[in-house]
Amino acid sequence: MKKIILLIFLVLISCKDTKYQPLTSKEADVESLLKKINPNKEYAYWEINFSMPLTPKVIFYKGDKKLKQKNNYQPIQSGFFTGCQPMSCSYTIIYFDNNKWNYVLKKEELITYINKIDNPEEAFLIAKIQDFDIDPYNPKGNGYLKTKNGYDLKVMKYISCPESKESFLASIDSLGQLKSIKSQGFYLKTKNCIVY
Repeated sequence: MKKIILLIFLVLISCKDTKYQPLTSKEADVESLLKKINPNKEYAYWEINFSMPLTPKVIFYKGDKKLKQKNNYQPIQSGFFTGCQPMSCSYTIIYFDNNKWNYVLKKEELITYINKIDNPEEAFLIAKIQDFDIDPYNPKGNGYLKTKNGYDLKVMKYISCPESKESFLASIDSLGQLKSIKSQGFYLKTKNCIVY
């Protein structure tokens, strides 16, 4: 009898987890998430730039590219989601609105640019802005569930020394607000330190 109850319990737990859809490692990449942004309004042109020292690169654009030639377009080197140790890199969004170029350079500006959450990738970007990450190789740090008013996400926080990963459930509403965060505990703990 105990074995039957245990089996039913395990089946119920596994059914609960299957509701969360994971992102593949390619989908969980920052650039892939950014390319899924559906801006808060229609722009004649907008683009996402990836910048390393002296080498800004357009990784995605939408709209009339000819506007860049006519309207005093200037890329900017610094932006949000910085990284690339020991060098430096970041992302920038440039968009044409009210006859001028506008720039998304900070995480807070990215929240405003995204505005309404239209897809799980935008929800994961909001979580990333709040310093959560996606673990593309473990379902404890990777998954989404569409809710009535947004998304529930499985995300994680990574610590490099000692190397560890903590799982979280985060709820993000359709307006891009982080409504609740609940730790699910550590699913990786080592004694190693990862030095960049």
